[in-house]
Amino acid sequence: MRLLLALAAALPLAVSAQPAPPPPAPHTVTVSGEGVVSAPPDRAVIRLGVLTRGETAAAALRDHESDMARVLGVVRSFGIADRQITVEALNLGDFYGPEGPDGYQAYRIVAVTVDSLAAVPDLIAGVVESGANRLEGVAYTLRETAAYRDRALDAAMAEARHKAERLAAAAGRQLGGAVSIQETGAGLVRPYERVELQSVSADAGVPAQPGAYSAGSSQVRGSVVVRYALEN
Repeated sequence: MRLLLALAAALPLAVSAQPAPPPPAPHTVTVSGEGVVSAPPDRAVIRLGVLTRGETAAAALRDHESDMARVLGVVRSFGIADRQITVEALNLGDFYGPEGPDGYQAYRIVAVTVDSLAAVPDLIAGVVESGANRLEGVAYTLRETAAYRDRALDAAMAEARHKAERLAAAAGRQLGGAVSIQETGAGLVRPYERVELQSVSADAGVPAQPGAYSAGSSQVRGSVVVRYALEN
């Protein structure tokens, strides 16, 4: 009997028990930050083309291979290895003149990676003199971006912290530590393009002066989104 009374007395307590309310959500502020670091380029990618015409497709291709051999011979004479030469396009087809079909043409574009910027003017002049008749462009870039990327991310975090401190102060709060960090982008913005698409010829006189191919500067950018805690 006493056992039944004890169970009956405990039953209302068990039924009325409620789960504890969740703790209040922490007060936070979310900001973005961006850092940009300028760096001197140390690599160039020269995109050049050779266009050869012939009365037949076989003749156009044969002469084109001869033209390309001369051009690539000049490229290799600058100490550039085959792994630094990439064929980007190769085309063999009809050539159309003002009055319609007029033989055939072979066209090839190669990208040449050059790690000595001082060699760029003489290299371009040399390949044009040897038969390259299209200059698609020169892109200046960086061999290694890791150190510049780290500096850009450091600058992005510093900017995010500064913005969060200003917002916290405006709200009359103290800024706490970072609750979450998201990297939203880091790396080379884009290669610096120095020369645009153009037709060239040895007779036109391609400039070999270094100033004509100034590399300018490359930019490495980092961006973050950071959520900070707000304290009383």
